[in-house]
Amino acid sequence: MKREVPLNRAKWLVEPGCVVLVTGGTIQKANVMTISWQTPVQTADPCLVLLVMHQERYTYELIRGNRELVINVPGEDLLAQTHFVGTVSGRQRDKFREAGLTPAPAHVVQPPLVAECAGHLECRVIETFTVQNHDLLICEVVHASAEEAFFDGAWIPEKFHTLHYMSATQYGLLDRRIDARG
Repeated sequence: MKREVPLNRAKWLVEPGCVVLVTGGTIQKANVMTISWQTPVQTADPCLVLLVMHQERYTYELIRGNRELVINVPGEDLLAQTHFVGTVSGRQRDKFREAGLTPAPAHVVQPPLVAECAGHLECRVIETFTVQNHDLLICEVVHASAEEAFFDGAWIPEKFHTLHYMSATQYGLLDRRIDARG
């Protein structure tokens, strides 16, 4: 038997997505925020990723300045930092310093990488669509890197646990692969 889900909770039927830390700005003036509303929309030539951002976010203000960002992939070891940077604004504080995260120069774009993260997608925003008070950013990946021990063309969940936002302070972990062929 299935029960009706209130519409204000319906999104949880398709969540949780992999949580990422998005950086904007420059290495001299950067901010970092947590996002779980992201998805690949094209995988090659070029690789495109869609991010959903509230128009009032400080990180988004920095991204609008140079139309560049980095999508950083944290693992289970960065749970506390990931949650923290998703719950406070960087407009009046240094979230990198307070969270104990290290901004590192990216290879191609101006915003920094989060050095502690296992993977990075350096992106340029190529299109933006407005939906009420959120913008949908189509981001072209211009450089990507990942920790060799954790990534073999996909994350190795037995070695690296991506975070998946569930609600409030709850997260899930991807902990194993299964093969549809049995």
